[in-house]
Amino acid sequence: MKKRLVVFSLILTLISASFVGCTQKEVVKETLSESVVEENTDVKETAEPAKRVVIDQLGREVTLPEEVNRVVTTYSPVTYYTLAIGGQEKLVGVNSHSAENKFLTGVYPEIVNIPTVGSKKNGHNMETIVSINPDVVILYDGKGMDEMYNQLSEQGIAAVTIVPESVEDMKEAAKILGVVFNREEQAKKVIDAYEDIVALIEERIGDIPEEERKTVYMTGSSTLKTISRDLYQHYMLETVGGVSVSKELTGYFHQVSAEQVVKWNPDVIFSISNNREGTVESIMTDPQFATINAIKNEDVYKVPSVLGAWDYPEPRSALGLLWMATKLYPERFEDINLMDKVNEFHMDFFGKTYEELGGTQEELEGK
Repeated sequence: MKKRLVVFSLILTLISASFVGCTQKEVVKETLSESVVEENTDVKETAEPAKRVVIDQLGREVTLPEEVNRVVTTYSPVTYYTLAIGGQEKLVGVNSHSAENKFLTGVYPEIVNIPTVGSKKNGHNMETIVSINPDVVILYDGKGMDEMYNQLSEQGIAAVTIVPESVEDMKEAAKILGVVFNREEQAKKVIDAYEDIVALIEERIGDIPEEERKTVYMTGSSTLKTISRDLYQHYMLETVGGVSVSKELTGYFHQVSAEQVVKWNPDVIFSISNNREGTVESIMTDPQFATINAIKNEDVYKVPSVLGAWDYPEPRSALGLLWMATKLYPERFEDINLMDKVNEFHMDFFGKTYEELGGTQEELEGK
Protein backbone atom coordinates (compact mmCIF):
# COMPACT_ATOMS: atom_id res chain seq x y z
CA MET A 1 0.00 0.00 0.00
CA LYS A 2 2.78 2.44 0.91
CA LYS A 3 4.56 1.63 -2.34
CA ARG A 4 1.37 2.45 -4.27
CA LEU A 5 1.03 5.78 -2.44
CA VAL A 6 4.64 6.66 -3.21
CA VAL A 7 4.21 5.85 -6.87
CA PHE A 8 0.93 7.82 -7.03
CA SER A 9 2.62 10.79 -5.34
CA LEU A 10 5.48 10.69 -7.80
CA ILE A 11 3.06 10.67 -10.73
CA LEU A 12 1.22 13.74 -9.38
CA THR A 13 4.50 15.55 -8.90
CA LEU A 14 5.59 14.83 -12.45
CA ILE A 15 2.26 15.94 -13.88
CA SER A 16 2.39 19.15 -11.85
CA ALA A 17 5.95 19.89 -12.93
CA SER A 18 5.07 19.21 -16.53
CA PHE A 19 2.13 21.61 -16.38
CA VAL A 20 4.18 24.35 -14.76
CA GLY A 21 7.01 23.83 -17.26
CA CYS A 22 4.59 24.02 -20.14
CA THR A 23 3.05 27.21 -18.79
CA GLN A 24 6.47 28.76 -18.34
CA LYS A 25 7.40 27.87 -21.92
CA GLU A 26 4.23 29.59 -23.25
CA VAL A 27 5.02 32.75 -21.29
CA VAL A 28 8.57 32.76 -22.61
CA LYS A 29 7.27 32.26 -26.16
CA GLU A 30 4.92 35.22 -25.85
CA THR A 31 7.62 37.38 -24.32
CA LEU A 32 10.08 36.52 -27.10
CA SER A 33 7.43 37.26 -29.66
CA GLU A 34 6.84 40.73 -28.22
CA SER A 35 10.56 41.28 -28.05
CA VAL A 36 10.95 40.41 -31.76
CA VAL A 37 8.26 42.89 -32.82
CA GLU A 38 9.42 45.69 -30.60
CA GLU A 39 13.20 45.34 -30.42
CA ASN A 40 14.61 42.96 -33.00
CA THR A 41 14.74 45.23 -36.06
CA ASP A 42 16.93 42.76 -37.95
CA VAL A 43 14.03 40.34 -38.15
CA LYS A 44 11.69 43.02 -39.54
CA GLU A 45 14.18 44.06 -42.22
CA THR A 46 14.64 40.53 -43.54
CA ALA A 47 10.89 39.87 -43.78
CA GLU A 48 9.47 39.47 -47.30
CA PRO A 49 8.20 42.91 -48.48
CA ALA A 50 4.46 43.21 -49.01
CA LYS A 51 3.31 43.19 -52.63
CA ARG A 52 0.33 44.46 -54.62
CA VAL A 53 -1.02 43.45 -58.01
CA VAL A 54 -2.43 45.89 -60.58
CA ILE A 55 -3.91 45.04 -63.98
CA ASP A 56 -2.69 47.50 -66.62
CA GLN A 57 -4.52 48.59 -69.78
CA LEU A 58 -3.11 45.70 -71.79
CA GLY A 59 -4.62 43.29 -69.28
CA ARG A 60 -1.26 42.35 -67.76
CA GLU A 61 -1.05 41.54 -64.06
CA VAL A 62 1.84 43.55 -62.66
CA THR A 63 3.24 42.94 -59.18
CA LEU A 64 4.17 46.14 -57.35
CA PRO A 65 5.89 46.87 -54.04
CA GLU A 66 3.46 47.87 -51.28
CA GLU A 67 5.03 51.34 -51.35
CA VAL A 68 6.23 52.67 -54.69
CA ASN A 69 8.85 55.39 -54.28
CA ARG A 70 10.84 55.38 -57.53
CA VAL A 71 8.98 55.83 -60.82
CA VAL A 72 10.13 56.35 -64.42
CA THR A 73 7.75 57.80 -67.03
CA THR A 74 8.47 57.12 -70.69
CA TYR A 75 6.11 59.61 -72.34
CA SER A 76 4.63 62.99 -71.49
CA PRO A 77 0.94 62.19 -70.83
CA VAL A 78 2.00 59.95 -67.94
CA THR A 79 4.08 62.77 -66.50
CA TYR A 80 1.04 65.05 -66.65
CA TYR A 81 -0.96 62.41 -64.80
CA THR A 82 1.81 62.06 -62.23
CA LEU A 83 1.73 65.76 -61.37
CA ALA A 84 -2.08 65.85 -61.34
CA ILE A 85 -2.26 63.10 -58.72
CA GLY A 86 0.61 64.54 -56.70
CA GLY A 87 3.26 61.91 -57.42
CA GLN A 88 6.04 64.18 -58.67
CA GLU A 89 8.29 63.58 -55.66
CA LYS A 90 8.51 59.91 -56.70
CA LEU A 91 9.80 60.64 -60.20
CA VAL A 92 13.38 59.44 -60.68
CA GLY A 93 13.37 59.33 -64.49
CA VAL A 94 11.33 61.01 -67.23
CA ASN A 95 11.18 61.05 -71.01
CA SER A 96 13.22 63.78 -72.68
CA HIS A 97 10.23 65.92 -73.68
CA SER A 98 8.91 66.07 -70.11
CA ALA A 99 12.15 67.62 -68.92
CA GLU A 100 11.85 70.38 -71.55
CA ASN A 101 8.10 70.99 -71.44
CA LYS A 102 7.13 74.56 -70.54
CA PHE A 103 4.06 73.52 -68.57
CA LEU A 104 5.73 70.70 -66.62
CA THR A 105 8.79 72.79 -65.75
CA GLY A 106 6.48 75.59 -64.65
CA VAL A 107 4.49 73.33 -62.34
CA TYR A 108 7.46 71.32 -61.07
CA PRO A 109 10.77 73.14 -61.72
CA GLU A 110 12.74 70.28 -60.14
CA ILE A 111 11.91 68.09 -63.14
CA VAL A 112 14.86 69.59 -65.05
CA ASN A 113 17.20 67.83 -62.59
CA ILE A 114 15.64 64.39 -63.06
CA PRO A 115 17.54 61.99 -65.36
CA THR A 116 16.04 61.60 -68.83
CA VAL A 117 15.53 58.16 -70.37
CA GLY A 118 14.92 58.96 -74.05
CA SER A 119 11.76 59.49 -76.05
CA LYS A 120 9.21 57.93 -78.39
CA LYS A 121 10.88 59.54 -81.38
CA ASN A 122 14.49 58.66 -80.61
CA GLY A 123 14.04 55.56 -78.49
CA HIS A 124 14.61 54.87 -74.80
CA ASN A 125 17.87 54.05 -73.04
CA MET A 126 17.38 50.78 -71.18
CA GLU A 127 20.79 51.01 -69.52
CA THR A 128 19.88 54.38 -68.00
CA ILE A 129 16.50 53.11 -66.83
CA VAL A 130 18.02 50.08 -65.10
CA SER A 131 20.76 52.20 -63.49
CA ILE A 132 18.08 54.42 -61.89
CA ASN A 133 16.77 51.36 -60.03
CA PRO A 134 13.06 52.19 -60.34
CA ASP A 135 10.24 50.44 -58.54
CA VAL A 136 7.99 50.92 -61.57
CA VAL A 137 8.34 52.08 -65.18
CA ILE A 138 5.22 53.45 -66.90
CA LEU A 139 5.01 52.52 -70.58
CA TYR A 140 2.71 53.34 -73.49
CA ASP A 141 1.35 50.95 -76.11
CA GLY A 142 3.48 51.41 -79.20
CA LYS A 143 6.35 50.22 -81.33
CA GLY A 144 9.12 48.58 -79.31
CA MET A 145 7.18 48.62 -76.05
CA ASP A 146 6.64 44.85 -75.86
CA GLU A 147 10.39 44.34 -76.12
CA MET A 148 10.97 46.98 -73.48
CA TYR A 149 8.39 45.35 -71.20
CA ASN A 150 10.16 41.99 -71.56
CA GLN A 151 13.58 43.52 -70.88
CA LEU A 152 12.32 45.21 -67.73
CA SER A 153 10.69 41.98 -66.56
CA GLU A 154 14.00 40.15 -67.01
CA GLN A 155 15.59 42.77 -64.76
CA GLY A 156 12.87 42.28 -62.14
CA ILE A 157 11.47 45.78 -62.72
CA ALA A 158 7.70 46.24 -62.73
CA ALA A 159 6.30 47.84 -65.92
CA VAL A 160 2.76 49.21 -66.22
CA THR A 161 1.29 50.14 -69.60
CA ILE A 162 -1.51 52.68 -70.00
CA VAL A 163 -3.49 53.17 -73.22
CA PRO A 164 -5.82 56.17 -72.74
CA GLU A 165 -7.30 56.28 -76.24
CA SER A 166 -10.95 56.82 -75.31
CA VAL A 167 -12.86 58.79 -72.69
CA GLU A 168 -13.36 55.69 -70.54
CA ASP A 169 -9.74 54.62 -71.01
CA MET A 170 -8.67 58.07 -69.81
CA LYS A 171 -10.46 57.57 -66.53
CA GLU A 172 -9.19 54.02 -66.15
CA ALA A 173 -5.62 55.22 -66.73
CA ALA A 174 -6.01 57.75 -63.90
CA LYS A 175 -7.34 55.02 -61.62
CA ILE A 176 -4.45 52.65 -62.41
CA LEU A 177 -1.84 55.35 -61.82
CA GLY A 178 -3.56 56.27 -58.57
CA VAL A 179 -2.98 52.69 -57.42
CA VAL A 180 0.63 52.66 -58.64
CA PHE A 181 1.49 55.87 -56.77
CA ASN A 182 -0.65 55.04 -53.72
CA ARG A 183 -2.62 58.19 -54.56
CA GLU A 184 -6.07 56.69 -55.13
CA GLU A 185 -7.94 59.54 -53.47
CA GLN A 186 -6.32 62.24 -55.61
CA ALA A 187 -6.76 60.13 -58.73
CA LYS A 188 -10.46 59.90 -57.94
CA LYS A 189 -10.60 63.71 -57.76
CA VAL A 190 -9.08 63.89 -61.25
CA ILE A 191 -11.69 61.43 -62.54
CA ASP A 192 -14.51 63.28 -60.77
CA ALA A 193 -13.42 66.61 -62.30
CA TYR A 194 -13.36 65.00 -65.74
CA GLU A 195 -16.82 63.49 -65.25
CA ASP A 196 -18.21 66.79 -63.96
CA ILE A 197 -17.12 68.54 -67.16
CA VAL A 198 -18.56 65.75 -69.33
CA ALA A 199 -21.84 65.97 -67.40
CA LEU A 200 -21.95 69.75 -67.85
CA ILE A 201 -21.44 69.38 -71.59
CA GLU A 202 -24.08 66.67 -71.89
CA GLU A 203 -26.54 68.80 -69.95
CA ARG A 204 -26.01 71.67 -72.40
CA ILE A 205 -25.88 69.83 -75.74
CA GLY A 206 -27.61 66.52 -75.09
CA ASP A 207 -30.88 67.57 -76.72
CA ILE A 208 -29.30 68.46 -80.08
CA PRO A 209 -30.56 65.94 -82.68
CA GLU A 210 -27.89 63.94 -84.48
CA GLU A 211 -28.78 65.48 -87.83
CA GLU A 212 -28.26 68.99 -86.43
CA ARG A 213 -24.88 68.39 -84.85
CA LYS A 214 -21.93 70.21 -86.39
CA THR A 215 -19.45 68.35 -88.56
CA VAL A 216 -15.77 68.78 -87.70
CA TYR A 217 -12.49 68.30 -89.52
CA MET A 218 -9.60 67.87 -87.08
CA THR A 219 -6.06 68.07 -88.39
CA GLY A 220 -3.09 65.94 -87.50
CA SER A 221 0.56 67.04 -87.58
CA SER A 222 -0.18 68.81 -90.87
CA THR A 223 -3.34 70.36 -92.24
CA LEU A 224 -3.93 67.51 -94.68
CA LYS A 225 -3.52 64.84 -92.03
CA THR A 226 -6.55 63.95 -90.01
CA ILE A 227 -7.74 61.71 -87.19
CA SER A 228 -9.32 58.28 -87.40
CA ARG A 229 -12.16 56.94 -85.27
CA ASP A 230 -9.66 54.96 -83.18
CA LEU A 231 -7.91 58.02 -81.75
CA TYR A 232 -8.68 59.89 -78.56
CA GLN A 233 -9.46 63.08 -80.49
CA HIS A 234 -12.38 61.28 -82.16
CA TYR A 235 -13.87 60.38 -78.79
CA MET A 236 -13.45 63.97 -77.69
CA LEU A 237 -15.46 65.19 -80.68
CA GLU A 238 -18.21 62.68 -79.98
CA THR A 239 -18.36 63.76 -76.34
CA VAL A 240 -18.85 67.44 -77.23
CA GLY A 241 -21.55 66.81 -79.82
CA GLY A 242 -19.39 67.04 -82.91
CA VAL A 243 -19.46 64.67 -85.88
CA SER A 244 -16.01 63.84 -87.23
CA VAL A 245 -16.00 63.96 -91.02
CA SER A 246 -13.21 61.34 -90.97
CA LYS A 247 -15.09 58.89 -88.74
CA GLU A 248 -14.91 56.13 -91.35
CA LEU A 249 -11.11 56.04 -91.18
CA THR A 250 -9.39 53.57 -88.84
CA GLY A 251 -5.96 53.23 -87.29
CA TYR A 252 -3.72 56.23 -86.69
CA PHE A 253 -3.58 59.63 -88.46
CA HIS A 254 -4.33 59.62 -92.21
CA GLN A 255 -2.99 61.70 -95.07
CA VAL A 256 -5.87 63.08 -97.14
CA SER A 257 -6.26 65.40 -100.11
CA ALA A 258 -7.56 68.96 -100.17
CA GLU A 259 -10.28 67.72 -102.51
CA GLN A 260 -11.43 65.25 -99.88
CA VAL A 261 -11.63 67.96 -97.20
CA VAL A 262 -13.65 70.13 -99.59
CA LYS A 263 -15.96 67.20 -100.27
CA TRP A 264 -16.45 66.63 -96.55
CA ASN A 265 -17.28 70.35 -96.21
CA PRO A 266 -16.98 70.55 -92.39
CA ASP A 267 -18.83 73.14 -90.35
CA VAL A 268 -15.82 73.60 -88.05
CA ILE A 269 -12.07 72.99 -88.35
CA PHE A 270 -9.89 72.30 -85.31
CA SER A 271 -6.12 72.43 -85.83
CA ILE A 272 -4.27 70.47 -83.16
CA SER A 273 -1.11 71.64 -81.43
CA ASN A 274 1.21 69.35 -83.39
CA ASN A 275 0.18 71.06 -86.62
CA ARG A 276 2.90 73.71 -86.58
CA GLU A 277 2.07 74.92 -90.08
CA GLY A 278 -1.67 74.89 -89.51
CA THR A 279 -2.34 78.30 -88.03
CA VAL A 280 -5.84 79.70 -88.24
CA GLU A 281 -4.62 82.28 -90.73
CA SER A 282 -2.91 79.74 -93.01
CA ILE A 283 -6.01 77.56 -93.14
CA MET A 284 -8.39 80.47 -93.61
CA THR A 285 -6.38 81.92 -96.50
CA ASP A 286 -5.69 78.65 -98.31
CA PRO A 287 -7.48 79.00 -101.68
CA GLN A 288 -8.07 75.25 -101.82
CA PHE A 289 -10.46 75.53 -98.87
CA ALA A 290 -12.36 78.67 -99.90
CA THR A 291 -15.71 76.93 -100.46
CA ILE A 292 -15.77 75.06 -97.12
CA ASN A 293 -18.44 76.15 -94.64
CA ALA A 294 -15.91 76.42 -91.80
CA ILE A 295 -13.91 78.92 -93.86
CA LYS A 296 -16.90 80.96 -94.99
CA ASN A 297 -18.22 81.20 -91.41
CA GLU A 298 -14.75 81.71 -89.88
CA ASP A 299 -15.17 78.68 -87.66
CA VAL A 300 -11.50 77.64 -87.66
CA TYR A 301 -9.74 77.27 -84.30
CA LYS A 302 -6.37 76.27 -82.91
CA VAL A 303 -6.60 73.88 -79.94
CA PRO A 304 -4.83 75.45 -76.91
CA SER A 305 -1.26 74.22 -76.98
CA VAL A 306 1.23 76.80 -75.69
CA LEU A 307 1.21 75.07 -72.30
CA GLY A 308 0.73 71.58 -73.71
CA ALA A 309 -1.91 70.13 -76.00
CA TRP A 310 -5.44 69.86 -74.65
CA ASP A 311 -6.29 67.22 -77.24
CA TYR A 312 -3.78 64.74 -75.77
CA PRO A 313 -5.00 61.86 -73.58
CA GLU A 314 -4.00 63.46 -70.28
CA PRO A 315 -5.97 65.11 -67.43
CA ARG A 316 -6.22 68.56 -69.03
CA SER A 317 -8.07 67.10 -71.99
CA ALA A 318 -11.11 67.63 -69.76
CA LEU A 319 -10.51 71.33 -70.42
CA GLY A 320 -10.08 70.49 -74.10
CA LEU A 321 -13.58 69.02 -74.06
CA LEU A 322 -15.07 72.14 -72.52
CA TRP A 323 -13.11 74.37 -74.90
CA MET A 324 -14.32 72.41 -77.96
CA ALA A 325 -17.92 72.48 -76.75
CA THR A 326 -17.83 76.26 -76.37
CA LYS A 327 -16.52 76.61 -79.92
CA LEU A 328 -19.10 74.27 -81.45
CA TYR A 329 -22.12 75.58 -79.56
CA PRO A 330 -21.17 78.97 -78.02
CA GLU A 331 -24.78 80.01 -77.48
CA ARG A 332 -25.22 77.12 -75.03
CA PHE A 333 -22.25 78.13 -72.89
CA GLU A 334 -22.70 81.90 -72.76
CA ASP A 335 -22.85 81.88 -68.95
CA ILE A 336 -19.59 79.92 -68.60
CA ASN A 337 -16.45 81.92 -67.89
CA LEU A 338 -13.94 79.61 -69.52
CA MET A 339 -10.90 81.30 -68.00
CA ASP A 340 -12.32 80.88 -64.50
CA LYS A 341 -12.91 77.17 -65.11
CA VAL A 342 -9.44 76.71 -66.57
CA ASN A 343 -7.73 78.57 -63.71
CA GLU A 344 -9.65 76.58 -61.11
CA PHE A 345 -8.74 73.24 -62.70
CA HIS A 346 -5.04 74.13 -62.87
CA MET A 347 -5.00 75.32 -59.28
CA ASP A 348 -6.76 72.18 -58.02
CA PHE A 349 -4.44 69.72 -59.73
CA PHE A 350 -1.21 71.57 -60.42
CA GLY A 351 -1.04 74.16 -57.64
CA LYS A 352 -0.88 77.17 -59.99
CA THR A 353 -3.47 78.87 -62.15
CA TYR A 354 -3.36 78.73 -65.93
CA GLU A 355 -2.53 82.44 -66.06
CA GLU A 356 0.23 82.09 -63.46
CA LEU A 357 1.81 79.48 -65.72
CA GLY A 358 1.67 81.81 -68.72
CA GLY A 359 -1.70 80.96 -70.27
CA THR A 360 -3.60 83.76 -71.97
CA GLN A 361 -7.14 84.70 -72.94
CA GLU A 362 -5.99 84.96 -76.54
CA GLU A 363 -5.06 81.28 -76.57
CA LEU A 364 -8.48 80.35 -75.20
CA GLU A 365 -10.02 82.23 -78.10
CA GLY A 366 -8.32 79.73 -80.40
CA LYS A 367 -7.35 82.34 -82.92
